Amino acid sequence: MISKIKRVKCSFSFAFSKLSVGMLIVLATISACSKPTDKQTSDESYHQSATLITISPSQSYTVKREYLGQVTAKQQTNLSFEFSGKVSKVFIDNGDVVKKGQLLAQQDTQLLGYKTEELHAQVMQAQAQITLNKANLLRIETLISDGYSSKQRFDELSAENKILQAQIKGLNAGIKKLAYQKERSALVAPFDGVITHRFLADGEVVSPTQVSFSLIESENIEITAGLPSKVINTLSLGDIIEVTVAGKNKSAKLIAIGQQIDDANRTVQLRLKMLEKLSLSNSYNGQLVRVNIAQKINKVGYWLPIDAITDGVRGQWQVLIASAIGNDSANYKLQSATINILHTNEDSVYINGLELASQNIIAQGVHRYVAGQIVKASTPSLISVVGKH
Repeated sequence: MISKIKRVKCSFSFAFSKLSVGMLIVLATISACSKPTDKQTSDESYHQSATLITISPSQSYTVKREYLGQVTAKQQTNLSFEFSGKVSKVFIDNGDVVKKGQLLAQQDTQLLGYKTEELHAQVMQAQAQITLNKANLLRIETLISDGYSSKQRFDELSAENKILQAQIKGLNAGIKKLAYQKERSALVAPFDGVITHRFLADGEVVSPTQVSFSLIESENIEITAGLPSKVINTLSLGDIIEVTVAGKNKSAKLIAIGQQIDDANRTVQLRLKMLEKLSLSNSYNGQLVRVNIAQKINKVGYWLPIDAITDGVRGQWQVLIASAIGNDSANYKLQSATINILHTNEDSVYINGLELASQNIIAQGVHRYVAGQIVKASTPSLISVVGKH
């Protein structure tokens, strides 16, 4: 029994010894882990770097707006014959370039020739009657002086002579009319231009009310555009305005400003004359162009890079202003400021709402900073200045 108890004690002592060794090993391991191998660096003066820019107030900003206009030929007309008749020959077609005075189409004038000959014959007949009338007047005058005829017959012959003279004048006027009609049977171009439409064919009988050709002037080209009245009020006659024609920027001179607001689109029409000669050889009548107007807005504010703004509470916009701490020009404390955006372009915004003085602000990565944070300028010697755009 005693030997059995001894064996139990020995087993317990061995187990306790084994447990103690294990605990010592664990404690040694924990102690080893908690003991630093390297010196931990904790520099309480470390501050995150930030890109800062200095902004200064501007007195105004310029808004560039584009308005649609179109190329317009100064003269465009529908051509017609002045008199009815049969078309004997058409000399041009759609798209043809014509010169002033060029023959476009010709009417048949054979009937006019016949009528002219007929009137000439009537004139000859009337002249023969006048010759006879004059001879009769001489005879009557002699008979009256001898007392063999009455004065009434003399008056009748005198009146007949005047009627014949009037008939000849009427016949000559008819001849001139036929000559004029014959001249107008040739339809000619009234100015240099391009035929846009042809509406007749050889052998067709046309009337004065029927349009034969549509013609537009090819050289004297203008640009017309409709602009809001508030923009028109900033323009003056003679202003040079940039226009974009077929993707190319050109300059045009403002030559006329309308005085009537269009009922449909509430705009005022203006006319521009290209400084560089523009013709239908390198553009098209009715072609759309862009009229570029730079409007100056007199309102004090700041130009900022678009990356310098961030969204704030209730849909407002904010910037982070960096104020130097004491005399230390390297460290800055941030504070948020609510701003109003007045205008934007591709890479910058024009805002107001800040104190009218030079300000240092975070230029980019605004989401990495918070108000109250102390930062240092990443390149203090290269701080940018955002000025007037």
